[in-house]
Amino acid sequence: MNQVAHEYLNFLEKANQYLRQRESENIPLTPQLARDGLEALGQFALPKLSVELITDTVVAGNDNTIPVRIYDPHPAITKPVLVFFHGGGHMCGSIELNDAIARRLAMSTDHLVVSVGYRLTPEFPYPHGLNDCRSVVEHLPGLLGNYNVDLEKITLCGDSAGGALATTVAWHCHKNKTVQITSLVLIYPSLDYTFSTPSYQTYRKGFLLETDKIRWYFDQYFQNNEDRRLASPLFFPDLDIMPSTLILAAGCDPLVSEGELFYKNLQTAGVRTEYHHGSELIHCFLNLETLNPDLIEVIYQRIAKFIST
Repeated sequence: MNQVAHEYLNFLEKANQYLRQRESENIPLTPQLARDGLEALGQFALPKLSVELITDTVVAGNDNTIPVRIYDPHPAITKPVLVFFHGGGHMCGSIELNDAIARRLAMSTDHLVVSVGYRLTPEFPYPHGLNDCRSVVEHLPGLLGNYNVDLEKITLCGDSAGGALATTVAWHCHKNKTVQITSLVLIYPSLDYTFSTPSYQTYRKGFLLETDKIRWYFDQYFQNNEDRRLASPLFFPDLDIMPSTLILAAGCDPLVSEGELFYKNLQTAGVRTEYHHGSELIHCFLNLETLNPDLIEVIYQRIAKFIST
């Protein structure tokens, strides 16, 4: 076993020891504990890449302001736009936690990246965060008026819950003919709020993200008896309107089945799509850079190649 694989398995073992200890102590899960747990993954980030221009600003929503961070790798050159929605079960995550990811997206793809700090549950349940994401995309012309960008080339990208947000925003934009999205990048995406796919059982425990925890996240997100099937991108109708889509899946992940099924649904609908499956990877691998830096480089190269064609 090489050193990277050893460190990876050692991390997974420690993570599971922590989860089992918490279960034995009967410590109730709270939003703050969940947020602290995800923020702790920041220790596995590689040194942050330098980006020529980084700006923090806000977008006006319907009843709030939405923080965004803009990463411009080459201010003097016209470039496409990539909007990034972070993961975290709609409860956790932040622009700051995903700063390293946004920097790498900007530098590897030569896109201007807009990272979105949408509102989180349980303080702001469904559809507040989704509405924030839609507002940012719909306000891109005003937001980026002083940047050298091509607004006819827009990619939406999201990991985990951010994948659900990116997919839903893209579908609504095309359904309502508001913003034309060129491509969609989904990284171990959450696409099924109904728990109907088999990997929720196959990988329900022992691989960092666990099915019971996901169920708790979704119960916090949907607080008003919404139809979770209607909200699930896996079951969206009229998928032929979707943009070209790249799906990057982790093999040992409760969410892996829905990513594969969505890929097949897009294929059936005639959408240009690619699916890559890391059989030994776990959820959140994009945040675990130091455990497998070579793989991380391959992931960003795949994203760059897909959205450049």
